[in-house]
Amino acid sequence: MCGIFGYAGKKDAGSVIIEGLKRLEYRGYDSWGVALASKDGIEVIKKVGAIGDFEELEKLPFSNIGIGHTRWATHGGVSNVNAHPHFSADKSFVVAQNGIVENYQELKNTLITKNHKFITETDTEVIVRLIEEKLKSTDNLFDAIKKAFVDLKGRNTIIILPTSGKEVYAVRNGSPLVIGIAQGEIFIASDTLSFGNHTNRVIYLNNYEMIAYKTENEQLDIYNVNNGNKISYQESLIEQDNVDIEIQGHDHYMIKEIFEQKDTIRNAVQYSIEELHDLIEAINKSNHVYTVGAGTAGFAAGQIAYYLRKIAKINVTELKSYDIDSYKEIFCDKDLIIAVSQSGETADTIEALEIAKNKGVKIASIVNMQGSTITRISDYQFLSRSGPEICVASTKAFTAQISWGFLLAMSLVGKHDDAVNEIYRISEMLENYFRSKKFFKSEKVFKEIAKNFANKEHFFVLGKGQNYYIALEGALKIKEITYKHFEGFSAGELKHGVIALIEKETPVIAIISDDEYKEDMLSAVAQVKARGAFVVGISDQDNQLFNTFIPSCKSDYIDSLTKIIPFQLISYYLGIQLGNSPDKPRNLAKSVTVK
Repeated sequence: MCGIFGYAGKKDAGSVIIEGLKRLEYRGYDSWGVALASKDGIEVIKKVGAIGDFEELEKLPFSNIGIGHTRWATHGGVSNVNAHPHFSADKSFVVAQNGIVENYQELKNTLITKNHKFITETDTEVIVRLIEEKLKSTDNLFDAIKKAFVDLKGRNTIIILPTSGKEVYAVRNGSPLVIGIAQGEIFIASDTLSFGNHTNRVIYLNNYEMIAYKTENEQLDIYNVNNGNKISYQESLIEQDNVDIEIQGHDHYMIKEIFEQKDTIRNAVQYSIEELHDLIEAINKSNHVYTVGAGTAGFAAGQIAYYLRKIAKINVTELKSYDIDSYKEIFCDKDLIIAVSQSGETADTIEALEIAKNKGVKIASIVNMQGSTITRISDYQFLSRSGPEICVASTKAFTAQISWGFLLAMSLVGKHDDAVNEIYRISEMLENYFRSKKFFKSEKVFKEIAKNFANKEHFFVLGKGQNYYIALEGALKIKEITYKHFEGFSAGELKHGVIALIEKETPVIAIISDDEYKEDMLSAVAQVKARGAFVVGISDQDNQLFNTFIPSCKSDYIDSLTKIIPFQLISYYLGIQLGNSPDKPRNLAKSVTVK
């Protein structure tokens, strides 16, 4: 949620910042803004909606320094006035923020009693006025920022541009911030993807670290904001593979990323048994293993837990990161958590890991963003290797993460090579499927389903065993893009209440693999069909119970992996049919950096 991007260097800052903000679009946003410093002060453009082309900068002067922001509204409506950056009262500096000021009401009330005027509904403006208040006791903006920041509660990251245009400041707590370094240039951003096409030299900031960059001598200093002490820092190098975010001839990123899964599932299992060895040993020595995540990553965590239980016979419990409180008293230093996140910056998951780490729990993680917070606090770090996922609704990161989980489970029982071979086989099947006439026939089916479903509001998805979490994720995926009410259930839950919701023409999507649950699933389908349901079957074999059949690839080991892709395609085509944006669904963000 939200994105920060700052630049100082030799290039046109406005163009660099707009480009950087576009590379942050995947995080989700509803408005954006750019502030540039010039000899006449700070000029700002703020807009609601999608980031415009470079013509948006025609009103702004050429500048070598500036900041930008994409906003996902939390406090105050979506409007130009609430968009960031925000000016100080005397126009001497601007501020942009990611996060939430949890004590903003208390601070605002205090500031109002001290005659500060507020013109927006945002908690960000409280930070601006608080810095102004601190400036009354110091004429040094650097010190005022430090003093103001320590008064904030919650996970917040801010960037500040003074009107002089000679420096830029930024402070991090919770919400991510990373620095890119190039010859005579500095990039300050929410992630490395935003500037990965400019440099591979990065500095990762920790919580309560503040940067001060002076343009005159290109001096970068980092301080501990709590005590003001200057601290040493190290540069790291990031891999610059897969930083290209071009749409490559596709209509939308979502369909491009669905097709890319034929490659990304293979990338995800490029871990040798030696690279998995330490994690395997830690799992075998653990008292209890947990998987943790939220949203799509939470369903991936559940699927990974299923593989670990079913294949490796490991005692594993899946947890929702936002609801971990009841477990914190039973965590111990003999436990291990496997955390799943696309961005590696999911606030709920980070907080859950911090709770567990304080109890001595070992942390492993599978994320899709190198250098992210979750990666850096993990004892065992693994990357999904999916490349940039620009569509807000996750597709290829999900399948990559469950592929990795399958590899881990199989490796625990000495079948590492079998797992790799099976994923490669599925990859080849998907490549052939996406290129074949069979897919184009299926495409017609998806478009026909989209037309039939467009005027309906309530839908149900049934799965069991390896397809239970696929049912949950499949329902979520369609829900995210179509804004319709899709609910996923275990087929075993059907007779315990869900069947009361089935009436004539109620759409029910059933996921059926050729496994021990096949007959149970067909029985469930027969029961909803008897009550008038319109049944869509996702299977490798057609059945007379299906009103519509969607064929899927078959796998002896990991059939669940192939069953999620039809849901992604239904989501895409139904979203298009409804006139929705598949890449930027309303109200959603991929990088959920606030609770």
